[in-house]
Amino acid sequence: MIMMTVAVGVGAAVIVVVLAGQGLDRAEKWVSVVVGSGSVVLSAAGLVLGWLTWRQSQTGAGLQPVNASGSGAVAIGGDSRGGIEVDVLDVSDVPPVDPLVPYGVRASGTGAVAIGGDSTAPIRTSVTGRGDTA
Repeated sequence: MIMMTVAVGVGAAVIVVVLAGQGLDRAEKWVSVVVGSGSVVLSAAGLVLGWLTWRQSQTGAGLQPVNASGSGAVAIGGDSRGGIEVDVLDVSDVPPVDPLVPYGVRASGTGAVAIGGDSTAPIRTSVTGRGDTA
């Protein structure tokens, strides 16, 4: 931090010395060129940062709450690029529970899979057992 402050101070001193030798008319032109160029660079940087912020907010805006309930249930809040395998054994006397999510993606039941984004891989669910829930 101190080195940066020293470098800025030395740079400003060099600019003052160079512009003092140029005369008032030429120095004014140089200042106009430097300030105008700096303004264009800062404006472009602001546009790029604004666009990046907007793009980041758009990618996260589509995510919804995800809830999966039940024996062996799986809930993934975003995109899924890996395979999902769910094996549930002996599900006797396990009633499905309705998740309390007012909106979004929800799944209820044994071996349920809820994905809030895109799935680009296979999903395999296997439920074995008696299944006597009555």
